[in-house]
Amino acid sequence: MNKKAQGISLNVIIIAALAIIVLVVMVVIFGGRMKLFGKGVAVCEGTCSATKAGCGDSAAIPSKNCDSDGDGEPNVKGEGFCCMEAG
Repeated sequence: MNKKAQGISLNVIIIAALAIIVLVVMVVIFGGRMKLFGKGVAVCEGTCSATKAGCGDSAAIPSKNCDSDGDGEPNVKGEGFCCMEAG
């Protein structure tokens, strides 16, 4: 019998399937963590300023949502800067 084609071994198929399962699990885990991280940085809890110079010595972080009164809801919407104290 003359074989012209190589067959893929069962071991290769099993290892490839396991690798795909591991990758899917990692994507689900890290995707969920990134969503939580995005929620955490979505609202600034520092003081708000319309300009970078308005932050003075504080770190000026560009922000669209700023919660300067601490109620959990952004009270300044639109382009601006979140002024955060270093340290």
